[in-house]
Amino acid sequence: MARTRTPGIRIDGNGRRIIDKEHHGVAIYLRLGPIRQEHAEQRLADEIVRVDLDLKQKANPRPRFADCAARYLAQSQNKRSVGVTAWHVRLLTSYVGTLDIGRIHDGTLERFVADRVASGVTATTINRSLEVARTILNRAARSYRDDDGRPWLEGMPPLITMLREAPRPPYPITWGEQDRLFSKLPARLARMVLFAVNTGLRESNVCGLE
Repeated sequence: MARTRTPGIRIDGNGRRIIDKEHHGVAIYLRLGPIRQEHAEQRLADEIVRVDLDLKQKANPRPRFADCAARYLAQSQNKRSVGVTAWHVRLLTSYVGTLDIGRIHDGTLERFVADRVASGVTATTINRSLEVARTILNRAARSYRDDDGRPWLEGMPPLITMLREAPRPPYPITWGEQDRLFSKLPARLARMVLFAVNTGLRESNVCGLE
């Protein structure tokens, strides 16, 4: 088998070129057939670039959405809404948690949105989940950094499209609805809520009573 002017490219007895090269410990072997030398050299150059990119990604793995979400939740522990935020995060991570943070966009969230709509969830509730996803993307791009100071999400975070909301107008609940609602509350909270709705006091006044 004859060698060519380029190390790693050989010609077999039938005039077909073969790439047989090791680059940074990675074997590159391709049977190219009867192509011209310059085309074989270009193919080898492309393969070397591919290997370099693969090695770079393995050496510097990019965070997943779940990694960014976990960090966001850890920083939100002192917020009163952390429980609700954690609920939205669990919903999102069941769909996109394993994806590279750079792959989160409208397209990868499409199935999440479709499934939530199909289950009868309101657009307002779905948008709250999407707002959590948007916040996590913004944090990954602007705040979270690796050991070398590089952002977890490079470039501008993608826009996340919200659903059109059609909020229902508020209305006073009936006595029966109030009884059913209050019966779902723990006893200590039910007494507080009953006192609040009958006095009109603000939350801080009710919760601060001794």
